[in-house]
Order: sequence, then structure tokens, then C-alpha cells
Amino acid sequence: MARFRWVRRVLVFGLAGALVGVVPGGVSAVAARGRCRATAFVANTESGTVSTIDVKTRTKNPTDIPVGSNPNGVTVTPDGKTAFVANTGSGTVSTIDVKTRTKNPTDITVGSGPGTVAITPDGKTAFVTNRLSDSVSTIDVETRTKNPTDIAVGSFPIGAAVTPDGKTAFVANYDSDTVSTIDVKTRTKNPNDIRVGTFPTAVAVTPDSKTAFVTADRGIVSIIDVKTRPKDPTDISVGTVRLGAVAVTPDGKTAFVTNFGSGAVSTIDVKTRTKNPTDIPVGSAPTVMKVTPDGKTAFVANNSSGTVSTIDVKTRTKNPTDIPVGSAPIGVGFTPCRR
Repeated sequence: MARFRWVRRVLVFGLAGALVGVVPGGVSAVAARGRCRATAFVANTESGTVSTIDVKTRTKNPTDIPVGSNPNGVTVTPDGKTAFVANTGSGTVSTIDVKTRTKNPTDITVGSGPGTVAITPDGKTAFVTNRLSDSVSTIDVETRTKNPTDIAVGSFPIGAAVTPDGKTAFVANYDSDTVSTIDVKTRTKNPNDIRVGTFPTAVAVTPDSKTAFVTADRGIVSIIDVKTRPKDPTDISVGTVRLGAVAVTPDGKTAFVTNFGSGAVSTIDVKTRTKNPTDIPVGSAPTVMKVTPDGKTAFVANNSSGTVSTIDVKTRTKNPTDIPVGSAPIGVGFTPCRR
């Protein structure tokens, strides 16, 4: 009963959404490019809008983009043309033309309580977790059509990521304490889910597609070998991870983890699997976090503050001035770099 009440509270306040809407689809590792000039898309769940921020200048466009009800996860296609936004309250996915900043007037109906959008590296398919349907919907990106048959996964699927090699989708099932894996090509789920920590919320995969990091309750990060699918018997203890997100830098060296309860971000050395003893303070109730395509900056959505914090990846220092966005920001996505 306690778990049920917490999940309901999470759903109402929009804190369980795109907790892993990393690029692409749960993976915050994107190849770096020179002279990167990306745009950040931030989903504001209580405002029903998406804010856009120029990554280089840290300036927000004064006009937010209205989308569906309680937007959560937001992910931009690899070609940088379209942003996909999961609207938890509407049971839909909105699409935004990145260049014109206009929403397609017709949203795409998916399952119940969609939260995270993960797009395959080839840009062809979007995977959407449906928390209240215990399923994953798939959408053809080019035609904007949903496959009529959803994929059954564990209970209350909340986070998703597609491996950089495009072969496998990982889904964190909050109520099952498991991770489901789906073969992207065949759309079939492996019959055996992977047991992880309690209340898993987010998953990110290293750029080499070898390792998946999964955040769970009680400050635990579980590690899964992508190829063989076993979980490492030793979890990594970070902070007070409650609905925390995880993102891996494009160079594959560092994993960033948001600690919702303590208002801080932890960092983990991917190779040694050790946590830096000093966390980075950010805003109140940090939820989703992404690393920019050039690997220089981490953007953190502070749900209770209505702001976005930015962290210099190299120095691990937060910019002293946060960026105000809409109400209850929870999802972050980036356009690819442009020259």
C-alpha cells in the first residue's frame, strides 16, 4: 500500500516521467562535434509546455511551446529536426518542428501514462514507456504512426534507453524492481527480466553499448552487462536517489546521477565504478539530467525550483546562476550539434 500511494503521488505531480529520456532515448552519450551549437528542450509538466534554451549562451527563448497535458520525457531525433514529447496526462506524444518551434496540431495516441521517449540511433523508431498500461509503444518517426501492437513489459515502466548500437531497448520497471530488454529489430521482449535495485527509475548505456547503469531507490545504482545480461552483484551507493536519473558522458568516462532527495548530483567513474566523494549541489528536487552533445555541460531539471542548473563536466562546478523555465521541469533533450 505504501508503494501504491507513493506511485500515485509521483504520477500526480509528474515526477516519474522522463527520468531517462536521454539521447538517444535514454542514452546521454552522443558523438561530440567541433563548434557545437545545440538547443536544449525542457518539458515543464505543470505548465504543459516545452522551454528551449540556447546551450552556448544559456538563454531561454521567451516563448514556451504548448504541448499536451503533463509533458514528461522529451527527446530530439538524431537528425535534429523533430522533438518528441510524452504527455503523461493526455496519453499522447506531441511532436515539435525544431526549426520553426511549432507543434504538430495532431498528437499521437499511445498507451496510458506515457513518460519516457527513447529514439533509435538510426532515427526510425521511437519507444514510449506507458506506465499505467505496463507496456511500451513504438512509433514510426517518419510517418508519425504508432504500431497497433504495444509490447508488454514489467509493472509501471518508467525509464527507457536504446543502446547506441541500436540493437536493444532497456526499460526500467518501477513496480517490478526489474529491467526488461526488447530486441529493437523484432520488437520482442526477452522473457527473462533482470532483477535490479528497489524501484528502478532510469537507465543509461555507455557509448560502447557494453554497460547499462540503472538508478534505484535508497541511493543505489545497479550495473548490467548489456551482452550477457547479468547484473553486477555489487551495486554503487551514491546519495538519496529518489526518482533519480542517470546520464553517461559522450566519452564514456563519467556517469552523472541526480539525487532527488538531497538536491545534488553524484558522479561515478565508469571504468572503476567508484563514486566521487563530493556531490555537486544543484536546485531543489533535481529529476532528469542530460549531458550536451559536445560533452562539456550537464543540464539538470530542478522540478521544485522551476529552473535548470548547468554543470561544467570537466571541473564538476555548477554555474552560480540557474536558468528559469516553466513550472515543474522534468524532461531534457538536446538537438545534435551544428557547425
